[in-house]
Amino acid sequence: MPPILRLAFSLTCVAWFATTVSATQVTRLDTRTMAQTSSEIVIGRVTGTQARWNDAHTKIVTEIKVEVSESLKGEPSTTLTLTQLGGEVDGARYTVPGCPAFHPGEEVLLFVWRDTQGRAQVNGLAQGKFEIQRDALTGEATVQRSLPGLAVRDARTLAARATRGAVETVRLSELRTAIREALSPEGAGR
Repeated sequence: MPPILRLAFSLTCVAWFATTVSATQVTRLDTRTMAQTSSEIVIGRVTGTQARWNDAHTKIVTEIKVEVSESLKGEPSTTLTLTQLGGEVDGARYTVPGCPAFHPGEEVLLFVWRDTQGRAQVNGLAQGKFEIQRDALTGEATVQRSLPGLAVRDARTLAARATRGAVETVRLSELRTAIREALSPEGAGR
């Protein structure tokens, strides 16, 4: 193949690859950092989602309603409404790679922060949403998180870390303990 054709082929491949890869790069947040930087940490069940245009009709946002069963940080409340960028309205879809997906009926543990207008959002994009699964025989709860479209970088080296969709499954009780330790006076001082 002549050099000019090889160059053209290479540039075409690079352009095609660049347009097909979509990820949001974020710094990896560990449990301690997420717990300390969240205004609220709750366990609850998603009761519904509603996509709509923002007031200026320039962006689509989705509101996620959560019935709270347990509050681990913040003022206890029975409901929580999250607002995140993206969704589908009137046949128009706006997607933000790395934003967590929500499904009515799913049980979740959420690390939440509030923007300057007081809107609740998931901390660290998909890093702050854990899906809860319960064993049908034992009732034991485990958590995992899905990180589609999210390239997580290590905080010290900024090197990308492989996420492969879902992070390892851990017991909900272990995550609760790690959150309590992070929020304790000893954990906050580290």
